[in-house]
Amino acid sequence: MTICEDPFAILGVSPEASPADVKRAYRRLAMHWHPDRNTAALAEAQFKRVNAAYELFLDPQRLAEWRQAQAASEASEASEASERRQRESKASASKARASKGEGSRSGAGKVAGKESAQSEPSAGEDLTQALTLTLEEAALGCRKTIALVQGVGCASCRSSGRVQYRNSVPCKQCSGCGRLSQGGGETSVCAGCGGRGFLRETACPDCSGSGWLQQARTLSVTVPAGLLAGERLRLAGQAPLPAASGGGGSDAGQAGDLYLEIKLAAHPLFVLHGRDVHCQVPVSAYRLLCGGRIEVPSLGGTTTLKLSPDPQQPLEYRLPGQGWPAKGRHKAGDLLLQLQRIQPQSVSAPDVELLERLEQRLAGDLARRAPELAVWEAAMRARRKLAGA
Repeated sequence: MTICEDPFAILGVSPEASPADVKRAYRRLAMHWHPDRNTAALAEAQFKRVNAAYELFLDPQRLAEWRQAQAASEASEASEASERRQRESKASASKARASKGEGSRSGAGKVAGKESAQSEPSAGEDLTQALTLTLEEAALGCRKTIALVQGVGCASCRSSGRVQYRNSVPCKQCSGCGRLSQGGGETSVCAGCGGRGFLRETACPDCSGSGWLQQARTLSVTVPAGLLAGERLRLAGQAPLPAASGGGGSDAGQAGDLYLEIKLAAHPLFVLHGRDVHCQVPVSAYRLLCGGRIEVPSLGGTTTLKLSPDPQQPLEYRLPGQGWPAKGRHKAGDLLLQLQRIQPQSVSAPDVELLERLEQRLAGDLARRAPELAVWEAAMRARRKLAGA
């Protein structure tokens, strides 16, 4: 141990410790670092440092000389710090005078406004988060629960990021010896404890030294009806507060706004074009021939569509006002239904019999009920006569 090393730090005792406390600390460390008991590479060097520190305590004259040297060193450091503070104070005063001169030239009103703005609490940043909705939720409105993550001050360290110990604890990086092996028999001072081997404070384990923690919270939001993709829903004052300048957690400033940007999920039945809702509806070919009412989907559930028995009826229907709901100057869209004619994939014997009878009934009035077939039958009869001639 050199004369400049701190024997109190090496033995892990305070400067006001009694001789009995110093002796107990020495015995504990000597037993721990004795080369016959400890096989670590640095055990012998650390054992010598502990012995040297204890010998200094046993020699009142040497201990007094060490205290005088420490006091002189601390006084020198305090003098240098005082001079540095004076220089910084002069520089700050000079900048303040220059700033005041610029403010007086630019007008008193502007300066007053600037001071007022500085006195106001800092405002947090706005946050934008995506909110995905189904077409029904966006069209009809709904209530959603939003998951958010916000920063809160760590209670374990009071947002300081550091944990103070009543008694010093061994440094985990160097196992309390104050030095680290560099290979080849060389060592270096441990950066974790500055070579002392013991610590009186460490980074808070709960917040990893940041001073703040991530905390989840939920927010219940009422989504109004008629929002489209890309529109944003503003929630005033619901964004996380700005982080405190001196550590983690949140300051007393005003929270920013939370914007929920609407996204629409793909739908198995509907496709949205503008404010019109499109839907493809499969319909049996027999139902298209017979006509009648069929059930079709809508944004609110289902509705009915009346089909005419006309075989030439259109396959696209428009239901006005049953598309996307009206909002502001925009009127409600329409529901467009595209009917898909579905033919049976197989026909049973009873079905064939019924179709044969239907075709016979159709042949009796073919010219009126199926003019294309009547023309075709006439052409076939002409070819038969030509072949018989």
